[in-house]
Amino acid sequence: MLSSLPKLADKAFILGFFLPTLMLVLAVVGLLCDRPWTHVVWEAALQGDGWDKLALFVLTVWALAILLMLLNHIEFQILEGYRWPLSKVPCLRRRERERFEALNRPFETLNEQWILSPDSFSDGQKTEWQRLRRALVTGFPTNPENLLPTRFGNAIRAFEIYSKNVYGADSIPLWLHLSTVIPKEFQAALDDARAQVNCAVNICFFAAIVGFLALARAITAHDWIALWFSGAAVLAAVISRLAYLLSIQLVYAWGDLVKAAFDCFLPALAEKLGYKLPHSGAQREEFWRAVSEQSIYWRPVIPEQWSPTDKPPPNAEASARNELRKNSIAFFR
Repeated sequence: MLSSLPKLADKAFILGFFLPTLMLVLAVVGLLCDRPWTHVVWEAALQGDGWDKLALFVLTVWALAILLMLLNHIEFQILEGYRWPLSKVPCLRRRERERFEALNRPFETLNEQWILSPDSFSDGQKTEWQRLRRALVTGFPTNPENLLPTRFGNAIRAFEIYSKNVYGADSIPLWLHLSTVIPKEFQAALDDARAQVNCAVNICFFAAIVGFLALARAITAHDWIALWFSGAAVLAAVISRLAYLLSIQLVYAWGDLVKAAFDCFLPALAEKLGYKLPHSGAQREEFWRAVSEQSIYWRPVIPEQWSPTDKPPPNAEASARNELRKNSIAFFR
């Protein structure tokens, strides 16, 4: 446990959790500036001589950021549409299906034209085909039945199913296995991409919280103060929406890295598991499907069905060549 403490102060933690938490605390203190307890926070943040108060403030924010990190998975599930409240809004799922059909229908039409008469397919049609195909594979799962209620959720599901569609490897159960063979430099790039998504997601949630708090204060306030709080609520809603849209774009970049990880390091994972990848694509898909089922259902992979990576001792090949050379010399003598 102690060995993991440095990770709670690295760049990914600060960007993904500490910075959004600090922004939330300052925003809440600003909305409640007329309350006596907020004066202590402002003094701790602004007075340089109160180092004890400043340290207590930083530790409090740091502890809240750790709590936020523990809730990160739940945040993602809410924003993806697996959990309440977004999972209970039927119009969201219907809108996502309509958005999918708006891209899929013209793509299928162009695809049929290309198959039937490839010679008459113009460059403009090819460009449009590529644009639609790119939008579909990056923004949606391949099976429309797996559509989620949000753009954020469908963007994540799109890269989650990439390895299964291409290699037969289920990305969710095999990701921890794959992380054991990913080099540190590439893992750092993955962590940075995930941290950016975490930051945008947390800002989205926190801005919504600040917006509701500002709206509640606007209802109970009077005169120009109510207008000020109303403006703060509108601004928070705009920030929440922009952060959500930004998170979708950041998911695309994060997904590209995840897909590249499967492209580049699946062979290394097979070797670490003790097997050689088969030469044919169909056999590779069957192999990774078997490995995935072992992780999900505890169904053991049958070693006899796949070639092991048992290698001869390091000097065995050289010794064999020397022995062959000696035998050849003896034969010609």
